[in-house]
Amino acid sequence: MSRFTETEKRRIRFLTRRGLLELDILLKKFMETRFDTLSDHELAVFVDILDLPDQEFLAQVNQKELPQRQDFIPLLEKIRAA
Repeated sequence: MSRFTETEKRRIRFLTRRGLLELDILLKKFMETRFDTLSDHELAVFVDILDLPDQEFLAQVNQKELPQRQDFIPLLEKIRAA
């Protein structure tokens, strides 16, 4: 897997701007406290999570729905903990 460039990281930061206030609040805290510590693998998984529709993303982060993929679980936990 290739390393994420600063340009790609800026693009990911932009993708965290969501349509739901609840997600915006969660993601803002996560981006401020945890984003810079993510590995390239975690960044790739995070991009996949950001591809989810807002309602589905929120349901998974709030544990109302099970994640679609097992590799989402550790990152969703980091988002919750932020």
